Amino acid sequence: MAAVCARHSAVRPGHAAAPPASGTARRTACEREFPLKLPKLTARKLVGPAQRAGWGLADQALSSLSNLVVGVLVARSSTVAEFGIYALAFGGYTIALNLSRAVATEPLAVRHSGDRTPAWRDAIRASTATALVVGLIALFVGLAIALWPGMPARGVLIAFAVMMPGLLLQDAWRWSFFVVGGGRQAFLSDLVWLLGMSVIFGLLYATGSASATLLVLGWGAGALIAAVFGRYQSGVLPRFGAVRAWMHAHRDLTPKYVAEMVLMSGTVQVYMIGITAVTGIAAVSGIRGAQILMGPVNVLNQGIRAFAVPEAARALKHSTRRLRLVGLAVTAFVGAGALAWGAVFLLLPDAVGRELLGVEVWAEAKPVLIPVILLWALGAANAGAFAILRATAAANRGLSIRIVSSVLFVIAGIGGAAIAGAQGAAWSLAIAASVTLLLWWWQADRAVRTGHFTVTTAE
Repeated sequence: MAAVCARHSAVRPGHAAAPPASGTARRTACEREFPLKLPKLTARKLVGPAQRAGWGLADQALSSLSNLVVGVLVARSSTVAEFGIYALAFGGYTIALNLSRAVATEPLAVRHSGDRTPAWRDAIRASTATALVVGLIALFVGLAIALWPGMPARGVLIAFAVMMPGLLLQDAWRWSFFVVGGGRQAFLSDLVWLLGMSVIFGLLYATGSASATLLVLGWGAGALIAAVFGRYQSGVLPRFGAVRAWMHAHRDLTPKYVAEMVLMSGTVQVYMIGITAVTGIAAVSGIRGAQILMGPVNVLNQGIRAFAVPEAARALKHSTRRLRLVGLAVTAFVGAGALAWGAVFLLLPDAVGRELLGVEVWAEAKPVLIPVILLWALGAANAGAFAILRATAAANRGLSIRIVSSVLFVIAGIGGAAIAGAQGAAWSLAIAASVTLLLWWWQADRAVRTGHFTVTTAE
């Protein structure tokens, strides 16, 4: 406010300078001319992002609940072979989802965060159509795998395949709402999905026809209902004719985002397989068991990331200082939340751990619990730097971190296992996570310092 008052108290051409007033008089005159503007702006800065973060977390909790419910029900309604195929098919769905986000929704978050403008509507038409194209490709790939001779549990694979377009379109609608601060609409979309699939599941169990295949179809049908609902929420339709222009416009981002997705998905599998080869399955079961206990951190992490990238893009339109503050706040919140959740299991008696994981798995998980907590907390804490790199469209920097961190994690996990077994692997992975966190923030700082941005509001 002082800068504003000083500017308005300057001498105008052709006017004599007024005698100097006391400090109190100057403040009083300024407050009368600009009443309560600064407090209102401060409140908006705090309340708006907090509300968007809250909706992001609530939405991710609903999404995770939908996936959890179908997984539990399929496990109870299928044979071991069917559930194994379900687990593999769900992994395929995750890959397709990440691919869709890399080419459709992450570029949307980077370049179209803000208000509901005509440009946003055009971008939504292209983005959702691109997600649908990825879904159609996944459909044909899934059907080809399902129809391969001798493939077991073929019905589950077919169910995943035919539902893939609706699943990816529903996710694209969610992101389209997040980029304009519409977390409530994203929450409603996932709520419609959960309610829709719950009704279908109820009918299946009421008629005694529940099976792994039909449950997957019911889960996907709930997503399809939510996808149709998303069309009415947004007021726009996907436009397939805009897909080629969308891919061309974002060709500087999407190849790097796809490469990041491949590295992110593959690194964990590689080092876990390596640890198994060096120390045996017991060590991996202990690390996996500790990771299961940290599962809610994933809900926190994914929920915040869905909010953080659009929020960082909005902050950059005001100032790089606000962008840094958003990144630091996200990192502090997610990291502290992960540590707090892990501390709960450190304080609980062993009987709780045995009840949750079973006697044998808990015996392997307890010795590696502290390093696994640190691994997850440090990994989640890179969310703030990740959001900054996405907001600044620094795709090359993000990809370089993924490459370096992938090599680092594989060497640390396998090397630590060779030196000191499961505990050596877990502590080495935690150290690798701390180094990776520093790399994320180093690159985020460089991106802000060396980038050229259009700022609409002065710092």
